[in-house]
Amino acid sequence: MNGGPMDETLYALCLSTDPAVSSAVVAMLARIPSFAVTARELDYQLGPVELNDVREAHLAIVILADDPSTGLAVIEEVHKNAPATQVLAVAANDRHETIVGALRAGADEFLPLPLDPNALLKVCIKVSALRRAAKPNGGAQHAQVWVAYGAKGGVGVTTLVANLGIALQAAGRRTVLLDLDLHSGDLALFLNLNPGYTLRDIATTKRLDTVYLQGTMIRHRSGLELIAAPVPLPGEAPLALTSEQTLAILKLLDTTHQVALVDTTSVPLDATRAALTNADRIFLVTELTLPALRASLRALAWLHEEGVDGVVEVVVNKYANRSWEVSPAEAAKTLGLPIRALLPRDDAAVYTAVNSGLPLEEVKGGAALQRAIAALVGGEEAPRPESPVLKGFRRFFSATERRV
Repeated sequence: MNGGPMDETLYALCLSTDPAVSSAVVAMLARIPSFAVTARELDYQLGPVELNDVREAHLAIVILADDPSTGLAVIEEVHKNAPATQVLAVAANDRHETIVGALRAGADEFLPLPLDPNALLKVCIKVSALRRAAKPNGGAQHAQVWVAYGAKGGVGVTTLVANLGIALQAAGRRTVLLDLDLHSGDLALFLNLNPGYTLRDIATTKRLDTVYLQGTMIRHRSGLELIAAPVPLPGEAPLALTSEQTLAILKLLDTTHQVALVDTTSVPLDATRAALTNADRIFLVTELTLPALRASLRALAWLHEEGVDGVVEVVVNKYANRSWEVSPAEAAKTLGLPIRALLPRDDAAVYTAVNSGLPLEEVKGGAALQRAIAALVGGEEAPRPESPVLKGFRRFFSATERRV
């Protein structure tokens, strides 16, 4: 089993007539990252399956034999008597009639043998999302939207987001990163992840719901989840994610996570503006140079015009405490806001972390910078009252839902 402190527990029941195949499947379940899977094996050929066992399982994996008829009957029985249990049909025979027969019997998914670990991981993610969606919402904590924005490129926003996300997850806050740098988002690279889905898949789907969105996320070994930006391809136009699409994603994350931490491009695209104008916390990242401070001042001006006040926190990155920098006091006076954090400059640690895809805390010399970033986690003394902008956000969706 994975057994890590951030692992999510799932109970799986593996139903088969071949002990060697079921044992191999159970062994693969034990290696699924970020899940602690407790699995049992049952031979359905030896007699009726005990339905209490099935009802307790989150996932029932039914392995079909060469003659699938008995296995299909088991799927039908599980689907009928334990509707809350997700059913995965598995078979070496992946002919069309076998797949259709399994789905008609009540299977929720079908995978061919030998199993692909990534495909099995996606099934576990879907089961996890369905379990969360099925929980009553009364008293549930809604997601806080935190947005990191650098009005000038190159100030280190992505480094901040990647390591703040890891700090949030370590603090027990279920966190998802949303990479809204639609031109050149690199969060996946910073975390050494290779996503199978990106925002382009989300933007083009005809039916966006919680389960689909969860299936597009890739999970970091820390337990942190990521919705990745699309990788630009030669001759392909950048994704034009609309404000409505961005708000729809944030709304779906509202009940599945505690914090949605957003990385943005310095260009105020529609998606960037939608995230910023609906944020609970905005980290305005800058350096102590005149160009960076001037760009930040312009950003504060248009944010004020959009009605965004009281949620902006100035984060100074690459602070060297040298005479050639604009002083923090002068920067605060210029921006009209206090400096929330001074993140020390450590090029060696940052470049090592980025080039190796490691958190700052795992590279030599990176601990001090990581501690400064992690201090932002505790930045909220109490929940903020809902701003007029956020109330408008809620009203927008309420009206939309009434029209559907």
